[in-house]
Amino acid sequence: MGLSKGQKERLYGKDNTHAPVDSHPTPPAARASRYPSGQLYAEPTKSSSNMYLYVALAVAVLLGAYNYFWLLPQFSNFAGNTVPELMFTFGRDHVAAFANNIGPDYLEQYKAYHRVSALVFPVLFAGTWVCFIFAAHLRAKARNLHLIIPVLFALVYIIGGFVLNAAVTNPNSGAVALASLLVTLRWVLFFAMLAQLLYLAVRLVRGKVDAFSRGELPEQTL
Repeated sequence: MGLSKGQKERLYGKDNTHAPVDSHPTPPAARASRYPSGQLYAEPTKSSSNMYLYVALAVAVLLGAYNYFWLLPQFSNFAGNTVPELMFTFGRDHVAAFANNIGPDYLEQYKAYHRVSALVFPVLFAGTWVCFIFAAHLRAKARNLHLIIPVLFALVYIIGGFVLNAAVTNPNSGAVALASLLVTLRWVLFFAMLAQLLYLAVRLVRGKVDAFSRGELPEQTL
């Protein structure tokens, strides 16, 4: 049995008895149209996607730390020589000493490392980095330039691992010089990515400060 008009007025108030109920959420495009061009507004899905990016980056960093601070030093201990990829550059004598001292069993494990962990880490790390660059909303030209660094890092890292396998298999081959070049380039690209991270962080902070000074942060527009 429905309420009478008088009962509705006493329950909801006189002005709200015929107020329409919006049961559909406002779409992002309509919500964005309420704000002037360039003004920031709250977007829950955006913060959720950023959280996934941070988690993926944390996993990639932990995997890299495991490789470089635990797994590779273990191979160095077995051989009594520093593993090649922990060096900035190396020559045939060092690779030959490493391959001879580590023994055939550990040498096979070292090669297997390049087919497993040394494949997963660069793909995950560079893939997450690419997503961060897209999330930074750079202009198309600047974004494409920034994307070159992580893509090259992944390619150089993966190819370098397989070349290292060939180098330790035959230290007298030309693969040693190529492996040394790729490892050097890997380090250069890694430091370039750190510089890129610093640039994007400074850019983000400056953008937040500028938006705050103009009163355009979501908290200021409520």
